[in-house]
Amino acid sequence: MLMDRRLAQHVSAGVLVASMVLLTGCKQEAGSMPAQEVPQVEIVTVQTQTIPDEPEFLGQAEASRPVEIRSQVTGLLKAVLYQEGRDVKKGDRLYQIDPVPFKAAVASAKAKIAQAEARVVQAKQDLARVKPLLAEQAVSQKDVDDAVAEELSANAAMQGAQADLIKAQFDMDNTLITAPISGIVERSRYYEGRLVSAQTDLLTTIHRVDPMYVVVSVPETFILKRRRDIEAKRITHPGVYQLRADLTLMDGTPFPQEGKLDLLEPGLRSETGRA
Repeated sequence: MLMDRRLAQHVSAGVLVASMVLLTGCKQEAGSMPAQEVPQVEIVTVQTQTIPDEPEFLGQAEASRPVEIRSQVTGLLKAVLYQEGRDVKKGDRLYQIDPVPFKAAVASAKAKIAQAEARVVQAKQDLARVKPLLAEQAVSQKDVDDAVAEELSANAAMQGAQADLIKAQFDMDNTLITAPISGIVERSRYYEGRLVSAQTDLLTTIHRVDPMYVVVSVPETFILKRRRDIEAKRITHPGVYQLRADLTLMDGTPFPQEGKLDLLEPGLRSETGRA
């Protein structure tokens, strides 16, 4: 019995030691786990702010005003007075049409005016003579009426001669063709010795590039979406002709000047769906 009691004590002591070791191991394992951090919640105050609307489109630079140069008179081209492909200023000489026939027309018109003036003077004198004679019954009423009609006819002839002089002088002045605007002039289509027709033959074209236009084609889908956003008040639109644009050249270089919308041309190309 003594042997058994001792054995029981040793067994109990061994179980106690094992339990202590197990308990110690569990405490160490639990102590090695890191403490969980408390999650941080960030509070953001919602504020209304303006965000720029900056869509990008491809455009093509064009002259703001191309002006075709045509002769106002039919005549022989005598001289080309400008350097092709250069800048020209308004009033610079471009072409000279042979002025000789037009000088003759001006001289002829002036001569017709002199004849008409003489006829007017004669008609007034005749009327002044016959009017007193009618009271004395020295002439008939028909003579007076004829004198009045002659004076009216002489005045009409005078006005016609003056109109002919205006036309002849206009043609004479237009034998020298000048630049109506400043810009870059193209090459000449015709040269010395060519007979050019009035308002028919295109001599050259001047392109005004200051300012210049950049023509942009906008997709139909973009226009429709913008219209819906404006109606729904999701975006604020300042007005079509208040829009501004920054230009970038094909090599990526920014253009130094800002552009503004000058013309919104209505229309839609059915083949491309662009306005």
